[in-house]
Amino acid sequence: MKIRFVIFALVLTAASCSVKKNVADPETLPKDVALKPERQPEESEEVLVQERENIRVMKASIDSLSVARTCSGSADWRVSPLGSKPCGGPAAYIAYHKDVETEILPKIQEFTRRQAAYNRRRNLFSDCRVEPQPAGVRCELGKAVLVYGEQSGDAAVN
Repeated sequence: MKIRFVIFALVLTAASCSVKKNVADPETLPKDVALKPERQPEESEEVLVQERENIRVMKASIDSLSVARTCSGSADWRVSPLGSKPCGGPAAYIAYHKDVETEILPKIQEFTRRQAAYNRRRNLFSDCRVEPQPAGVRCELGKAVLVYGEQSGDAAVN
């Protein structure tokens, strides 16, 4: 009886291996290119390194504009979110003088957009900590300093 069962199991196993799977025949697939899924071209490491360098240069330009004016009164200063964390939200905040607003805001927006795109392409992640939003700006030794929470002083709230 055991031998018959073993033979039956072997025959069944062999028969299941020879069954043709339902595989799509290349001749029956749609010929329309628009129906094929898009393949994203893989970016080379050189392209990503160049993009990282472009982002670094943009940040340096923004930083240069933000310190271009001497801080003598916080009422003339504004605060903006800057950059993008991989988890979402701004990477930091930056203070800038209202005289450079029309020049700096487009650069901040472009920098933030590019950093977010770079983070997605590289599948980066971060601590996902929410950066605290500054309450305003205070002038210290001619420089704009971001004010957080309960800090007192000559702070402008935007």
